[in-house]
Amino acid sequence: MKTFFVKKSRLFRVLGAWLCISLLLLFSACKQSVNYFDYVSELRNNIFLAETDGFSLRIFSVTKETPYAADGVPNETTALTEIRLTAPEGDKVCNLAFRADGREYGGEMSFDNVKGDYYFSCTLDISELSALPCVIKYGDTELEMNALSVVDENTLAPETVLKSLEQAETELFKSMTDKYGFAGEIHLRLIYEDSPYYYVGIIDREERVNAFLINAKTGKILAKRQS
Repeated sequence: MKTFFVKKSRLFRVLGAWLCISLLLLFSACKQSVNYFDYVSELRNNIFLAETDGFSLRIFSVTKETPYAADGVPNETTALTEIRLTAPEGDKVCNLAFRADGREYGGEMSFDNVKGDYYFSCTLDISELSALPCVIKYGDTELEMNALSVVDENTLAPETVLKSLEQAETELFKSMTDKYGFAGEIHLRLIYEDSPYYYVGIIDREERVNAFLINAKTGKILAKRQS
């Protein structure tokens, strides 16, 4: 009888140990960290600028979801190069040409009546470039404009900025995260106004937006609002 109880006690200990291990594994699985960068549905990670003789050239390296909608649901993204040119007037035909990755790109730029500038877009990733030389034909005028990146060794990477925001706004991210992942999408844009900044928009499924303006050199939150 004593031997029976000893064996039974050992069996309970073994079963208890397996139960503890199983619970720990289950708990660990539930606590797996979420990579919030996977939920970025719009990313602007580089800007190139050039000015000459009344012309202002701005080039943006972006990735955007398709279809594009700020609805809190991220979709597959595509890398794009978006180019905007401000000219003295908007009544002339404007053509653009540039070379990247060993290929020629360009064509006629469309005039945006709302923003009052010329616009061109193509499927191309220029995020790692430091400069993009362009040839502009504006009516009878031909210009060579070398657009330089505003990103330098002191500019924080978008991933770093988002991680910093996650740590500063723990409750916001926690409130939108469950065992299935993140219930929203993120817009992350590099902007430049005399100095680089990041705009980060956290968008939930009700299309509410928590917006942040962040110093691109330090990661410090400069302003925030909810809409």
